[in-house]
Amino acid sequence: MTNDMKNISLVIFCSNAFRSNAFLPSALVSALLLISASGCSKSEPAAPQPASVPAKAATISINPATAGSVSGVVSFKGAVPKMATLDMSADPGCPPKPQPSEAALVKNGKLANVFVYVKAGLPAGSFAIPAEPVVLTQHGCRYQPRVLGVMVGQQFKVTNTDTADHNIHNMPHGNPEWNESQMPTDPPIVKMFAKPEMQMILQCNQHPWMRAYLNIMTHPYYAVSAEDGTFQIANLPPGDYTIAAVHEKFGEQTIQVKVGAKEIAKAAFTFAPQ
Repeated sequence: MTNDMKNISLVIFCSNAFRSNAFLPSALVSALLLISASGCSKSEPAAPQPASVPAKAATISINPATAGSVSGVVSFKGAVPKMATLDMSADPGCPPKPQPSEAALVKNGKLANVFVYVKAGLPAGSFAIPAEPVVLTQHGCRYQPRVLGVMVGQQFKVTNTDTADHNIHNMPHGNPEWNESQMPTDPPIVKMFAKPEMQMILQCNQHPWMRAYLNIMTHPYYAVSAEDGTFQIANLPPGDYTIAAVHEKFGEQTIQVKVGAKEIAKAAFTFAPQ
């Protein structure tokens, strides 16, 4: 018998049993009630659980006595592209006045929100996953920060400090897609990612100007350039590295850097309009 036929038979059985229970012995009526409670009631779906990734044991340890770092500045040369201002006034929970775009933040010739990371040269193996989560906050009807990184298997937490309702929707290339609403009183949304991925877009379906870029890494050697263009990647073992810098509008650049024991190696990137 198919599952559909079984379900139909069960419904008929339960219905007939209740209509005729006045003519049945009390023991049989009790049995029918137990059957109806278990077979005729609708089960509730289980509450969704945050994604989890089995943690890998760290196989790489860094000697602090010899660890070095890479520091530098990201510059911008040429005319800065003009970005349209953002009108958020349709939602009373968002700023009522026009807001500047964050897609190309250039100040005094320095470029912010550039994701800088070690692309090649690290020893083979796995690195320890930080216990603290990476936090993305919805504030002022924007994602803050706009550019961020998280390790595979590390907790990624989304919070809402606005009075507006929000929706966070990731646009992955290799990880699972999800799309969840979050009201101001809702608890944080917590996720983990199983695969590395660069520049995953996070967007709000309710506020189309809200966008963030999440980089999922297998190591902790990355940074985001500050308002003055500066960045630092610390605790690197001595070695030869390919350092990459990627921006949402201006693409990616790479340079070769040699880090000696206890050395602060310098790196500089210059982007231009495309």
